[in-house]
Amino acid sequence: GMKQELFHRHKEAQQCCRPHNLPLLRAAQQREMEAVEQRIREEQRMMDEKIVLELDQKVIDQQSTLEKAGVSGFYITTNPQELTLQMNLLELIRKLQQKEAEAKRAFS
Repeated sequence: GMKQELFHRHKEAQQCCRPHNLPLLRAAQQREMEAVEQRIREEQRMMDEKIVLELDQKVIDQQSTLEKAGVSGFYITTNPQELTLQMNLLELIRKLQQKEAEAKRAFS
């Protein structure tokens, strides 16, 4: 990736460098490497934030869909307790559907 390329470029530069310039070159390269690492961290953080926002939006979409469908207990909320309750409700609905499907298979 970005760091590997930079590392190779630094190695080449060090080989062509006059010995008395080496400390200066190494210090400059160190700063460049730190800047690249900082940029990678920043991009990662922005990516993480984007994913969290997208997940939040998906939760809101799901709450809205279930509320419009008239499923009781579903409305748009970001309250952690209410979210936990909604997740438990969804799990319960899923288990009931499974049981129903198993019963239909048993009697068919």
